Amino acid sequence: MAMGKGAGFLAVVVAGLVLQAARVAGAQTTLRVGFYNQTCRTAESIVADEVQKAAAADRSILASFIRLHFHDCFVNGCDGSVLLDAADGQAEKNAQPNLTLRGYEVVDRIKARLETTCKETVACADILAFAARDSVKLSGGFGYAVPAGRPDGTVSRASMTGDLPPSNQRSVDVLLQYFSRKGLSLDDMVILSGAHTVGVVHCGTFGYRLTSDAEKGMDAAYRTSLRSQCNFNANNKVPMDAGSQYAFNSSYFANVLANRTAIESDVALNSPRTVDKVRQWKNNPDWFKASFASAMVKMGGIRGTYGGKVRVNCRRVRT
Repeated sequence: MAMGKGAGFLAVVVAGLVLQAARVAGAQTTLRVGFYNQTCRTAESIVADEVQKAAAADRSILASFIRLHFHDCFVNGCDGSVLLDAADGQAEKNAQPNLTLRGYEVVDRIKARLETTCKETVACADILAFAARDSVKLSGGFGYAVPAGRPDGTVSRASMTGDLPPSNQRSVDVLLQYFSRKGLSLDDMVILSGAHTVGVVHCGTFGYRLTSDAEKGMDAAYRTSLRSQCNFNANNKVPMDAGSQYAFNSSYFANVLANRTAIESDVALNSPRTVDKVRQWKNNPDWFKASFASAMVKMGGIRGTYGGKVRVNCRRVRT
C-alpha cells in the first residue's frame, strides 16, 4: 500500500520519538534495540507468535500484558519480579493491587519455547516488554522497537508494591509523585494512563463510587450503566474505555472529558493541570499512538534494583 505524505511524516515522527526514548533507556541501563540478534534471533518473533495465539483465544489478554509490564516496572524496576512466586505467598503478585493480573501461563509458554530454542538466554523481564509492545500493536496501536537486555530480578515481595499508583486517587499532584519517582513526567503519566483504552476493571475496584448520585466526577447516565453492569457483584467487570474495550484508540480521552471513567485516577486527568493534553490526544489519535509508544520505551528503561541471572523458569529465581 502506498504511503501518503501525512503517513510518511508520521512514521518519521514515531521513529524519532522511539529513538529518543531508547536513548533515555540506554542512559539508565544497558538496554539496546536488537539485543538478541546474535544470541537468539527468533526471540521477539516467538513472543509475538504466542501473544497472537493467546489473543485469538481471548482478546482481553492483550490489555493484561500491557498491565503486567507496567506493574513490573513500577516495583523494583523492569526486572520481571512480578512473575515470581514466593513460598510464603507474599510475592508481588499476591499484593492487593496485583491480584487481578493475568497472563502468567502465557508467559510460561513463551519461556518454555525460548528455552528450547535459546537456552538460558532471554530474560523474563524482556519477555514482558516484548509482549506489551505486541499487545499494543495487535490492539491497533503503533508497533515500536523495544530496547532489551534487562536482568531478571531476584526479589519479589508484596510489601514493595506501594510504588504502584493508587486507582482511588484523583489528585494529579499526588499521582505525579509516583511517576516522578520513576523518572517519568506529567506528560508520561497522562499518556501511559491511555493504556486504559483497552481492558476491563473489576467492579470491586470502584463500587464505592456508585453508592451516591451526588458523587462528583461521573456522568449520571454512565453511573446508571455501571450500576446495571456491576449489579452489586464486586467480581463483575466493565470496560475501562466505555464502548471501546478492545481497540487501542483515543476514545479513552473522550471518556475522561465526558466524566465517563470508572476509577478515580482517570477522573484526575480531567483537571486544569492535565486537561489540555487530554484534549490534544483525544483530537489527534495518531499523535496519541506515537506518544504512547515513546512513553512505553521510556518506562521500560526504569532500572531494576535486584538484578540476577536469566531465569529458566520465570516463576523462580535461578540459583
